[in-house]
Parts: sequence; C-alpha cells; structure tokens
Amino acid sequence: GRIPRSKDCIMLSDLCDRCKPGDEIDVTGVYTNSYEGSLNTEQGFPVFATVILANHLIVKDSKQIVQSLTDEDISSILKLSKDHRIGERIVNSVAPSIFGHDYIKRGIALALFGGQPKNPGEKHKIRGDINVLLCGDPGTAKSQFLKFVEKMAPRAVFTTGQGASAVGLTAYVRRSP
Repeated sequence: GRIPRSKDCIMLSDLCDRCKPGDEIDVTGVYTNSYEGSLNTEQGFPVFATVILANHLIVKDSKQIVQSLTDEDISSILKLSKDHRIGERIVNSVAPSIFGHDYIKRGIALALFGGQPKNPGEKHKIRGDINVLLCGDPGTAKSQFLKFVEKMAPRAVFTTGQGASAVGLTAYVRRSP
C-alpha cells in the first residue's frame, strides 16, 4: 500500500458520482492550468494551479483481482468454503504469533473481508465496510495487529500517531438513540 496521491480533477455530466473515496481510478483528460484567485491575493503575482479536465474515467474493480486467480487457487477456496469451522480457522489465522485476543482477531478478519453496502428503502446508503479502533495499554500487541493487516491488505498503509494532531487521535463514542 501507499498513501494516495491527489490531483484536482474536473468531471462533468456522466463522469460525476462514478467513484467513491478510496477507489483506485484511471483518469484520461487534459492536464491544464487554472487561475487560482485565492492564492493571487496572498502572493501579489499571478499563481496558477494545475488541474485535469477529465473526459474518461475507469474505476479499477476487484473483478480484476479475481481474474488473476489460478484454477488451483479457486479449488482451494471452494474446498475451504465447505469447511464448517471456516470462521474459527480464519480468526486463528489472523496474527497467529499473538496469543488470545480472539475478539480483536474476529473484528480484524471482518474488516479485511468487508461486507456488502446496503441501501434500505432507497433512502440512504450504508457502507459494507467497518472500521476497527484498537485502544489499550502499552504492550498489548496493537501495533503487531496493524502490521499484520498491512501485510495482508494490498491497499493498507501503516502510520503512527506521532505526527498527528491531538484532534486527529480523538475518538468519540455515543449510543444510537
């Protein structure tokens, strides 16, 4: 994994709402400059920002990953799917060098597998993926769990809170009404 790069991109008409944050995309367009008025008031001389005027967008899909599976991989997956203890085996395979912490391992496994997004009553979308927050005393294997996930998930990026602000590290939990 790597930290995502960003570039301002102008998409109009049918290109809008074709991707969501976190998607890996290929954009074809015209790389041009744009007059940046807010920067010009500060600098006192003309400043231009570069943008991409998009005319085509391809969202890279997980189907591309499935196409790279061999017949042997597919047969192994089908064999494992018939195992009635598959859930327990998956939990035990998460960070096997760490003893215990079964609930944390189960949460990490669920986060790695993800889920299906839902749209109940066509009113609002509910993400299928979950976030995992690990809190605990020093020496309780939090970083080891994160390093395991970084190795397992192809798009994972390991970071620490040393360069983050206190606001960025604050968690707020409340019960739903």
